[in-house]
Amino acid sequence: MILAILFVAELLRSEKINYALFFDGVDDYVQVANTNVVNQIGSGDFTFSVLVYALESEQVLHPQILSNRTTNGAGFMFGFHGRWRGSENKIPYVQLDDINWIGYPNQPNLLDGQWHHFVARKQGDRLTYFADGKLVASLTTSRIGNYNLASEQPLLIGWDLVNQYQTHFKGKIDELSIWNRALTDAEIESKMLYSLRGNEPGLISYWPFDEGSGNLVRDKSGNGNHGTIYGGAVWTTGWVSEI
Repeated sequence: MILAILFVAELLRSEKINYALFFDGVDDYVQVANTNVVNQIGSGDFTFSVLVYALESEQVLHPQILSNRTTNGAGFMFGFHGRWRGSENKIPYVQLDDINWIGYPNQPNLLDGQWHHFVARKQGDRLTYFADGKLVASLTTSRIGNYNLASEQPLLIGWDLVNQYQTHFKGKIDELSIWNRALTDAEIESKMLYSLRGNEPGLISYWPFDEGSGNLVRDKSGNGNHGTIYGGAVWTTGWVSEI
């Protein structure tokens, strides 16, 4: 039995596709036209998860991984904030509105040319942030519980349209997923090690970036939330158990 379990684990690891998408930090992004990707979550629980490979020195002020933000304040951002309140490095963070955002301000540099895993999770009134499987920040307020993620803006990967000149991400993005439930701490720690199957409970979008060619980024959750590449983002070597 033990040998069988070990074999399955190694098989899952070996099936990891060796592609990611590289964004140039100038004009590259992916647009997911279906606004219901995030709008269906509304004010419910969620989890955002991603693997990132980048260098601090190559980033603009606030490089973003995910955003559906609008000029009227609707939507969210999930990415990196510029140095703030004495932080020596950019701050991994998630922002739900102009007030409620959390990040990891006193972290070591996580844009260091290595793969790192970032997760934002909302559970009721509590917003939490994980880096490489470890809980690093949390905030609890009723404003979080009541906040609705919905907006009329299509979901963007690698850019925020509102602050369009200061948010283009430069680096590799891999294994990006959106869930309509709050993953447990144990799930977060385990899912940073392996690819998803695509049929996990609560998974509403999953972009493993394993195409390797073309301008389409396919959603492997079965929900059809495919994205289109703009600006010339290119396929490159992906994550291979480097965390």
